[in-house]
This record gives sequence, structure tokens and C-alpha cells, in this order.
Amino acid sequence: SVKINLGRRGMESWCSTLIEEKVFFQLLWLEGGAYLWIGSGDHRLDSLAVGVPASAGARGRAATPSATTLLGGHEGDAGSQRLAQRLSSKVGRPIFVSLNLRDDPQLRLFAEREAVAALTAPVAAASA
Repeated sequence: SVKINLGRRGMESWCSTLIEEKVFFQLLWLEGGAYLWIGSGDHRLDSLAVGVPASAGARGRAATPSATTLLGGHEGDAGSQRLAQRLSSKVGRPIFVSLNLRDDPQLRLFAEREAVAALTAPVAAASA
């Protein structure tokens, strides 16, 4: 498990491309966690979920993080909830996620990898 970089504040936005499909990201740093929006060019907010890491279990093993859908999640797509759960497990902090991409495993895996890289990237040193 990697740790989220708590030295960051503010908001970051970027776009990455998988094959010919653009994926947009917006990351808002919160005190002790983060909010992450991922979507396509139509900038929808179909669902919102939160993942919260679990404390270490009885034998020092981390239990499965808790996650729930706060908004939407219609048509049986629990993508935001699953991603929030996995990200909170990887970074050890609460993560709010809104995943607004079509249900394509390759596309969603690409988005998850981009999210992990952004959440765990080191903070650039301040220039004097």
C-alpha cells in the first residue's frame, strides 16, 4: 500500500488519452483525503461514492475498505464505488470518486492507473 501525499492542496485537472479516447480528470485535495472526478468530454456527474480504508485486522492484515454510493449509481453500474474502495485501499485515506466513463474494463483500468499515479505523485519542491 502506498500513501497519499498529504502535502498537496488545491485542485488539479488533466486529460489523458487511451488509443483515441480522451479521459478527463479533476482531483481536489481535501484535508486527509481527496475527491476525484473522472469522465469523458460531456462532464457528467452520474454517481458519487466514497471509499474509507479499514484499520488493520486481527493478525496485522488490513481488512477490506468500506465503500458506499452517495449519489446515482443507476443502471447497475457500481464503478465509482468499486474504484473508491480500491483507491482508498491503495492510498490509505478516504477517497470520494465520481467515475463517469462507459463500462469498458480497459478504459476503466487505464483511468485507475492514472488516478493512482496522481494520488501518489511526490510534491514538487517549491522554487525559491
